[in-house]
Amino acid sequence: MPANADPATITHVLDWAARYSACSVAVGLKVKPGARRQITELWPELRHQDLPLEAAAAVWPRKTWDLLASLPYRYPNHPVYQTNSCALAHVLQRPDTHRIHDTPTCSANHCLTNQRERCAATTHPPVTAENIHSHLTWLGMPAIPAIDFDAQQRTATAQGALSLRDRNNVSQRFVITVRAPRAGDERYWSGRLQGSGPLVIDS
Repeated sequence: MPANADPATITHVLDWAARYSACSVAVGLKVKPGARRQITELWPELRHQDLPLEAAAAVWPRKTWDLLASLPYRYPNHPVYQTNSCALAHVLQRPDTHRIHDTPTCSANHCLTNQRERCAATTHPPVTAENIHSHLTWLGMPAIPAIDFDAQQRTATAQGALSLRDRNNVSQRFVITVRAPRAGDERYWSGRLQGSGPLVIDS
């Protein structure tokens, strides 16, 4: 939020973090359904009803979003990610397991060259809609929606709601992208793994 995301504050924290940690993760404000009124009391620019706050991967003040582009120059050997899964892959020295590599989300991450090369060099086994159905059955899904799978894009689209937990499980198990409507009782917010993008606010 603007009150705690001033570039001087963020770089002060990162100056310390970059000395002692393998990488950092930076995310904007996450807005879960029903939180709009509470948040607009603290960030008045979000009061406009046409802003898709709940659907955004994260909401960023403009000056903070612009700062992200400069971080590789200030911290050339300290990656700053917008996705936890990529940060974990970096720390564990393994390739991306959520099919983020070579996507807009990948481009938004400030990743070291050797990690990008590790992700690019990895080949993944073929997957079918039947594989996905079987895995959802194994997870205990009571009713499995129809699954359309694009093998070329490695993207599964469910014709019915899946929980965020199950979507992420399938995504990591098969290294694919999973798209599905949000479950009505979902307690978690949207994110980049679900295909959401950032919302940048001029404040």
